Amino acid sequence: MVATRKLAPLLQHAERAGAKVVLVGDDRQFASIAAGGGFRALRLRLGASELTVNRRQVEAWEQRAIDDIRVGNLEQAIAAYAEHDRIRAYETKDDRDRALVSDWWQAHQAGEQPVIYAHRRAQVDQLNTVCQRLRAEHGQLGHERLAVGDRSFAVGDVVVLGANARDRLGVVNGTTAIVLDLDTRSRAMTVRTLEDDPPRTVRLPGWYLDAQVRPGQSRRVDLAYARTDMRSQGRTERRALLALDGAEDMQGGYVQLTRSKDRTDLYLTVGPEPLDPDEERPHPAREVRAPEELLARVLARDGSKTLASDTPDVPDVRRLSTRELRAERDRLTELRAECPPDRSRELRLAAQRAADAELARQQAIRDQQQAAEEVGALQGRLLRRRDLQDARDRLALADHALQTTRRQADQAAERLGVLRRAQQRRLGWMEAHDADLRLQERAVAREAAWRGRVDQRALVLDPPGWLLAELGPVPSDPQERAVWLTAAAELDAYRRVYGLDHDRPAEHVGGRVARGGWQLARATPATAERAAESREQRERGIRGQRAHRRGDLGRRPPLSADRRHQVDPEQLLGAEPRRDRPGRRRDWQAARAAVEHLAGWGRHHRDHRHPGRGRPGRSLGRDLGHQERDGR
Repeated sequence: MVATRKLAPLLQHAERAGAKVVLVGDDRQFASIAAGGGFRALRLRLGASELTVNRRQVEAWEQRAIDDIRVGNLEQAIAAYAEHDRIRAYETKDDRDRALVSDWWQAHQAGEQPVIYAHRRAQVDQLNTVCQRLRAEHGQLGHERLAVGDRSFAVGDVVVLGANARDRLGVVNGTTAIVLDLDTRSRAMTVRTLEDDPPRTVRLPGWYLDAQVRPGQSRRVDLAYARTDMRSQGRTERRALLALDGAEDMQGGYVQLTRSKDRTDLYLTVGPEPLDPDEERPHPAREVRAPEELLARVLARDGSKTLASDTPDVPDVRRLSTRELRAERDRLTELRAECPPDRSRELRLAAQRAADAELARQQAIRDQQQAAEEVGALQGRLLRRRDLQDARDRLALADHALQTTRRQADQAAERLGVLRRAQQRRLGWMEAHDADLRLQERAVAREAAWRGRVDQRALVLDPPGWLLAELGPVPSDPQERAVWLTAAAELDAYRRVYGLDHDRPAEHVGGRVARGGWQLARATPATAERAAESREQRERGIRGQRAHRRGDLGRRPPLSADRRHQVDPEQLLGAEPRRDRPGRRRDWQAARAAVEHLAGWGRHHRDHRHPGRGRPGRSLGRDLGHQERDGR
């Protein structure tokens, strides 16, 4: 619960002094009152040793329920409390408080020392007043009263001290005590502490009781029959009664549920809340909620604190250009690659080896002790010198075995510690980044997929000439059309994102073939011939597209079925990017794979539709006539 502004100077001072600081806490419980998140940030970055065995709760089902709450399995935890009759629901706060105080009184009469926990100070004050009045009516408190602030106390009251006076009185904030004597003339109170071992008797003078209390500060002395959930942190009770009204959060609910050893009961208000006296207009009517629904809402509300540097900056993917969207995808991929590797399997094997090594070491210790006792028993017996020599040999072997097993056990324990710290770093990284990364990756993937569908639709309505020249016209077959659109969208998106020119044909510049400003290869007769052929195909495709728009399909020369999907990816996409540009390299490979899939699927589709093509005895004229009818 140390604030970040206090923790940072402490760590800086320890660094200058060369000291070591060990932080103990749980960031899943209450955070600091001031700006916090430093402890969580250090745990996520450095890892931490965790206590995994629950020694407070007695019941095994309650231990499992608390573990479920900690990891987020709220439905199972709530079902366990409901199954064991620990949840009680009431429509109004008055009904809940009456049932709560009644159960508290029965437990108090049985000697269970129950404590009530609530979220609001005003509610805690009301419950403390009712519990004190109930004890006074049954003769458990003295008649003399001492007023301290807005509270009055009697002999027998259970109180909690709210100010530190360690040097002068030996008490600190949060000390629980019982009132033994009151001195109304000198305004002093004698109490016996309940949590010290052994208990101490302390006299609280007037300067401690009557010190000025600032607004919002705790009282110097207060009743302890009911406490706020903030004051419950770090305590252990025999029985706890929780008053929940839906204003709590995950951290407060977890703290309250883990205070009691024997029994924890939950009292919930599920009915509509009444209007406050200062409310002029009634709020909308609200139906009665199920107790499980209210409890799930409380335990799912996150009230933790994080550093400003740990708050993710989530961009609006709809406002990003396609280039920026792919850059964001690459950034998320690089961040995901920073995750430490999963060492869980190695950790399990190392734990098993460490356990076996420890068993072997214990056995070696027993063998060495037995051999030493045998040597000691044979010392001084002249008639058993040979037995003594044999025993000494066995002792020497046992000493050697003990040294070997001890060394192996130490190495196994060291290896286990290294793997455990590495796995803790991974778990910390996953807790800090995985949830946010999943949301961002999903948003980027959905936006990229949506833009891909839009590009495909645009290519259907108005395909560019260079695309028709390279891939041919849009097929009429639905399956082939889908494959064609995928390849076309990948090609078009890649060239647009990375600035490759679609319209200008290949040119010879300085003895090199350049396309859109990209120097590809030195011009040779072969490359010049391929460039001329490509230019001719593009022009033929443009003419065919124009003829198609005019409805004059007969003037377009048919494209051979054997060359329909023969596309050179490197001619369209350029050379494959280097490994130092992983984002562009992945896009290049995706576009090339789409084009190759189109070519391979086209051949397979033609063979499937015309299984007899290419076999001996097949009529060639029939095939050509079928091609002409299909317009291929």
